[in-house]
Amino acid sequence: MGMKPAGSTWSRPAVIVLTAVLIVLLGAIARVLTGIDAAYTDLLYLVLIPTAYWYRRHAVYPGILVAVLHIVATYIVTGHVGAETLVRAGMLIVIPYVLGYFFEVVGRRTEKKHFHAGESGPVACDRSTKRLIARLSSRDPDTRYEAAGCLGNAGDPAAVLPLAALLRDPESGVRWKAAEALGRLGSPAVEPLSGSLQSEDVDVRWMAAVALGDIGDPAAVPALAKALDDDDAYVRSRAALALAAIGEPAREMLITGLSTGNARVRGSAALALGRLGGESATGALIDALRDPDEEVRHRAAVALGDIGEPAVPDLLSATRADEADVRRGVTAAFGQIGKPAVAPLIAALDDDDWRIRRGAAAALGDIDDPGSVDALIRALDDAREEVREQARKALGSIRKT
Repeated sequence: MGMKPAGSTWSRPAVIVLTAVLIVLLGAIARVLTGIDAAYTDLLYLVLIPTAYWYRRHAVYPGILVAVLHIVATYIVTGHVGAETLVRAGMLIVIPYVLGYFFEVVGRRTEKKHFHAGESGPVACDRSTKRLIARLSSRDPDTRYEAAGCLGNAGDPAAVLPLAALLRDPESGVRWKAAEALGRLGSPAVEPLSGSLQSEDVDVRWMAAVALGDIGDPAAVPALAKALDDDDAYVRSRAALALAAIGEPAREMLITGLSTGNARVRGSAALALGRLGGESATGALIDALRDPDEEVRHRAAVALGDIGEPAVPDLLSATRADEADVRRGVTAAFGQIGKPAVAPLIAALDDDDWRIRRGAAAALGDIDDPGSVDALIRALDDAREEVREQARKALGSIRKT
């Protein structure tokens, strides 16, 4: 799979600065010589748009530079800086940041798809690890990309450190190919990938987390556990999924993190436990429905839904809870589980405990399955008003659809 760089790394800042200075200078000269207020700021976006594509959110810094140039040029020519000048300068900062953020999100999703594709393309790989490693230093990003893929396929541990160094490559495509290759090299790559979880580059961090999940070595658990508190939500989610992929060796740490970590760690641990499943995970997640943080409670409910039908018995027992937050979380989890939960919930409408009957009626309304209508109609004659009220609400919800 080929890549065409948008320009060599060293030349991009020069192109940005020189082009911006030229545009501002020509605009100022036109105003001095002709008295015409040329709208050169519109031309500056021709510089800032590719800057946002190249540098993502860091495009805000060239934006600030261009905005300062605009203000200085205006002051030199006119002797004052008005509100219009400041507004235009502000737009020169805001627009590249917004565009950069957009390109970052889109690029992250695209890279994630490529990262899991595992395709090395029609490249004929050299059988010499030494020659492939030498190609990692090529000035051509296509060559570096292809060499990284070949080294991942070769499975030679000698490639671990050279590939780890490639995680700092200026081209994002080369970086994720290196991370993918490290993931294929297995346990020898755990140490450099774990170190990459501390990289300043957010893309390197999430790529490293995904690769560690693919490797599945318990030695990565401590580093991934720290990544559950990463500043970036996407990195946290990839670390959580990696821990879930590692499985049992991460279980106790995740359960502990769900109860003792900060809000970011608790939310990330909930995501991982939802994928990991099991009785202990279900119990911990139900307890997390009492978490003081609303987002953590929501993530716990979603995670219980991810566990699915195996969580139904414990969720039914949790409908006895007096706390409204717990009942809402249980109902939301049932709603996510959907049809597999309908039969046990209908059976629970006959439970001796009225709180379970109330919870079952609420959950059936959230699932919105027409097959539960007859049972809910019977629940309208329940001895407890609380159950009858929930049955009425559930029937109203189903009939509206």
